[in-house]
Formats: sequence, C-alpha cells, structure tokens
Amino acid sequence: MYQPNRLLTNPINKYIVELVATWKGYELLLRPARRFLFHNLYRPSAYVPEFNKPCFGVVCLRDDREKRPLLVIETESQLSEALRQCYRESDVLWLEVYEGPAGIHFSSENGGIRLEMSCAIAQMGVALRAPLAWVDERVERRYVPQGRLIQSFHERLLREAMDLLAPHYPIECHHQMPFGFVTGYRAQMPPQIARSAVDVVLLVSARVNADGVVLLPINLNLHNAHVANEQTTEKDRLMCEFAASIEMPFLTIRAAEQPDAYVFSAPSLHEKSITVIGRAPADWANAIRPFVEAALETLRLGA
Repeated sequence: MYQPNRLLTNPINKYIVELVATWKGYELLLRPARRFLFHNLYRPSAYVPEFNKPCFGVVCLRDDREKRPLLVIETESQLSEALRQCYRESDVLWLEVYEGPAGIHFSSENGGIRLEMSCAIAQMGVALRAPLAWVDERVERRYVPQGRLIQSFHERLLREAMDLLAPHYPIECHHQMPFGFVTGYRAQMPPQIARSAVDVVLLVSARVNADGVVLLPINLNLHNAHVANEQTTEKDRLMCEFAASIEMPFLTIRAAEQPDAYVFSAPSLHEKSITVIGRAPADWANAIRPFVEAALETLRLGA
C-alpha cells in the first residue's frame, strides 16, 4: 500500500515551521530546489554539490504572487562554502539552523554582517527575531530578491486556484520541490527524475498534521519544452509512470487539442479527466477540487 512521504520528521524542523507560522505577513515554503533561489540565468562559478538539491525552506511574503525568497533556511549540518559564496554573490539572505553541544546554533550573513547565536530550544522563538528583523528591513526598503519560486503565468494561475481551495480543505501549497523529496527515498527511482522540480506540491495542513504529509503533487506539462524537448518529455513520462508504479496521487495539467483548453488528469486517483476552457482561477479550482477530495479520501483510507 502506498505510504505518502513526510517532510517533517525532525522535532526541531517542526518547531521552526511552527515558529515561522507566527510571523505576520510571511509564509514558509518547504523544500524548494536551491536553483530557484537565484536569477534563472545565474550559474555558479565553481561546482556547488547542493545547487540542484532542496534547502529546508524559504520565507516569502504571503501576498507575493511570485513567491520570491526573502530568507532561506538551511538545516543541513555541513553546507559547502561554494554554496555560501553563491548566496553572498547573489545577496541571498540565509540562516543556518542546527543542533550542537550548546543547544540550537544559528548562523547568518547579511551584506557583510555575520550573525552567530546559540540558545536552548525554548528560546528559539526569541532568537529568530534577529533574522526576522533583517527580513523586515528588506521588505521596508522594497528589496526585490533575484529568485522566485513561481516561474510562469500558468504557475501563478495554479497558485491562485489553490488559494481559492485552501480555506475549504486542510491543505498547504508549496513550490518547486524535487520529485525525489515528493516521493521520499525510492531505490528504484530513475536518477534523471529525482531532482526534477514539481511545480506545486500540496501538503496536509500543519494545523491537522505536523509531519508535512505529501498529499498531491501537481505538474504543469504546458510549456513548449514539454512538447518539443525530448529530454523534458521523457522526464514527464517517467515521473507519471513512476507515480503510477507506487500508486502515488499525481495530478498533471496539459494542453488540450482545442485552443485555450487544459486537461486535468490523475490516473492513480481513479477520477475522470477534466477539461477546462480558459484561464479563470475559479474554473481551475473547480477542476482540481475533486482530485484534492479524492487524495484526502485515499489518505484517510490508508491511515
């Protein structure tokens, strides 16, 4: 039986999510691939082993339609210096959080200013006020980060549709998560799709389950590359086949034959495909609704 991946198994990581949820006007988006934290033309000057892997999460303005990262949170114990240099070069504000002998350790840099702190777990909320002040300062001076997690018109449309559904279902919307993190470790996964980013990943809301349970990945197979580029079409095919092989709900949106029409399909959920004419967020939300409901029902049956 299919078991969904859980993104939050470490208690400290769960606590970070809980604390950032109290930051007014901000939201934390989990596990985006790091390459989306930079300008899309940016290329590291040296080899960066973690560049295509996901960070822990990014803090964005809740009302930012592009989901530009204002603060990158890293929870890996050993980041490469090459990655830190990429962050410095691109003026990315990042915060490293890790457990050590003195409790919880924090390290951050902002425009040549280095911040080092340590505290007991109980003081984490107070300690995080320091990097939050840096985030607030950037917002006040209208700083625009170079990276963005929402890359296209259709991705923004999909997010708007999900924002219409979110008040009615226990779901959270995240972006650009590598496929291997969506599924969890799978030894048989073809290596060429493990780091392919999934456009939107719905998780079960933290207010219902704090484990970051993956509910429904959604991929937009719409751009020219998805039709004309053989490597991209092959990755799309492999992701759909792999999702089917592990019985993971996986919703894809592709262009229909008629103009301005889109087909929504998720074979693993045994729901009929739905065709939508046009680009109204409400119409997309209504098309996605039955797939969300079916995914929630599958999760309940498998509990």
